[in-house]
Amino acid sequence: MFDFNEIGGPASANFVSSTTLSLYDGTATNPAILSQIGHSGFALVHTKPFAISNLSYHRLIMNLKRPFLGFALSSLGQPGYYEYIIALATSFALKNNFAYGLILKLNYLSIGNYGKDFLPSLNLGILYRQSNYRLAVVLEDLNNPKSRAGDLIPASVRLGCTVEPVADFRLSGDFLKSTNYERLLTGVDFSLLPMVSFRVGIATNPYHLAAGIGISLKTFSLDYACRYHTRLKETHILSLAVAFKS
Repeated sequence: MFDFNEIGGPASANFVSSTTLSLYDGTATNPAILSQIGHSGFALVHTKPFAISNLSYHRLIMNLKRPFLGFALSSLGQPGYYEYIIALATSFALKNNFAYGLILKLNYLSIGNYGKDFLPSLNLGILYRQSNYRLAVVLEDLNNPKSRAGDLIPASVRLGCTVEPVADFRLSGDFLKSTNYERLLTGVDFSLLPMVSFRVGIATNPYHLAAGIGISLKTFSLDYACRYHTRLKETHILSLAVAFKS
């Protein structure tokens, strides 16, 4: 499998996807987020990973405010190689500041002479929030999905935190650990102008640097991020979301 699964939105630039309150993250990493968003909406993500010729990635996301449900469909492909992921997510709020949720992912592969394969996987997440911080724990790929060729997606644990020491300035971090690797992801999100957010992030294993900007206008939001890999070309990511706040 090609190791690329872009979430979109703020996480494209700050790398942290367990505590950001958006439909992008609630349908990809931590489903507990869905009950904390406060509106329904849909979003689109587009990128060409590492500027590789003929390789493109798209993601469509939708969520409902009541009940707390989310849906996402992503596709990654070039001639002779295609990956599709369908994600179905739900969330439950036990209190105003505590929630948990589940994501069922259906991974479908179509690879030349290898043929086709189907790998279901599960994510379980919890989220605790206060006015100036959020904490999260996510168990990813709980069922250790395995392809016909023997490729294993190992189960992992993600610990996340977002702190807002002053208004419109957020520090976030995710620590991801599985049986064969560890990864640290950190980012900063701040606003110097109304409706405009600036983001920077760094991730390890492998090392990535990223920077981006987000613009919100009433119910519309547009996010752009540029991600740098130490060995490959940069990746430009565009995300567009519409919220229904009625």
